[in-house]
Amino acid sequence: MPSIPAVKTKKSRTNKIVLILNLGAITALLLSYAAAHFSPETMGYFVLFGLAYPFVLLVNVTFIIYWLLKRPRFSIFSAAIILLGIGHLTDFFQISFPKSRDESASHLKILTYNVHVFDVFDRKEGQQTRDAIFDVLVREDADVLCFQEFFHSEKKKFFPTKDTMLTFLPNIYYHERYTHALGGQQYFGVALFSKYPIVRKGYVPFASDANNFCIYADLLVGGDTIRVYNGHLQSIRLKPEDYDLANGKTEQSEIDDAGKRIARRLKSAFVKRQEQVDRIATSINASPYPVVLCGDFNDPPVSYTYETLSDILEDSFVACGNGIGNTYIGAFPSFRIDYILHSPSLKTIAYKTLEEKLSDHHAITATLEWRQQSSQ
Repeated sequence: MPSIPAVKTKKSRTNKIVLILNLGAITALLLSYAAAHFSPETMGYFVLFGLAYPFVLLVNVTFIIYWLLKRPRFSIFSAAIILLGIGHLTDFFQISFPKSRDESASHLKILTYNVHVFDVFDRKEGQQTRDAIFDVLVREDADVLCFQEFFHSEKKKFFPTKDTMLTFLPNIYYHERYTHALGGQQYFGVALFSKYPIVRKGYVPFASDANNFCIYADLLVGGDTIRVYNGHLQSIRLKPEDYDLANGKTEQSEIDDAGKRIARRLKSAFVKRQEQVDRIATSINASPYPVVLCGDFNDPPVSYTYETLSDILEDSFVACGNGIGNTYIGAFPSFRIDYILHSPSLKTIAYKTLEEKLSDHHAITATLEWRQQSSQ
């Protein structure tokens, strides 16, 4: 008959191994927090732990459940670290309830959308995609439309975008800037369309990459001026062979090299976004008006980009969003990378992630409310 002490020893050994793994998961979670609070240049490759936050969080929750069943007092380790980063958790996941609308206040509905050039290069489906996006814009009836990867061409062989939109949308005031152009008068960049008059236009130049940009427009809304920014920050620029890894098509002997290649591209993009977001934050701090910042940041909520901007602006998703608010639909999981942020003097009363999959991003909308400056 096996002795009782032998059974206890076996259980003890298992718990020791689990505890070591638990400490590793706690370290990874702390590194993900650090990735949001230290510059990517300082963090080096450790900055990638910010991308892993949801997975590392789930692993720590699993350890809490394990210890509650085995040795409850050990569950305090992961629980304490999760509570330490509770702000990151609420940025990542939300449960919200409908907010009342003050009809005597001023309101502005914003829609931001990376339209992936309206799928223009798909000769068969491109025009149907564009028309479906147009249907979404009509249905949502937003006061301000912010687009990233916007496409415009002066050539007749391409279907018109801007000119067509101006014929059926009430958003007749616009500001655009094209980060680069291809042959045949094809232009790609960011664009902002407004129902309200634009009294000033400007942009935030990026030194790190000429293919990404941020523009702003000062809108006259009733008796107030609101500055709306529309930014598209540095993307990772993955190649087809990188997507092969995500789709399980990479040869076994090439997986290691593919992983290192992707890690280098991720780190490079983080560093470039650092310069870009610092410039945007400087511009926002200098604004004489309340600010709304929209765009594709190419960064999740646990990141230097988000932390820098959320220190000076409030997040519409945190106020009125639900779930994780996933906006990217690509092969690599990235959760929420599109945002609508605003000055504290404005209040979000509605937020929505649109269900349509007409791009590699979901569109998002937010309705903002404030008291007119003259009545404050």
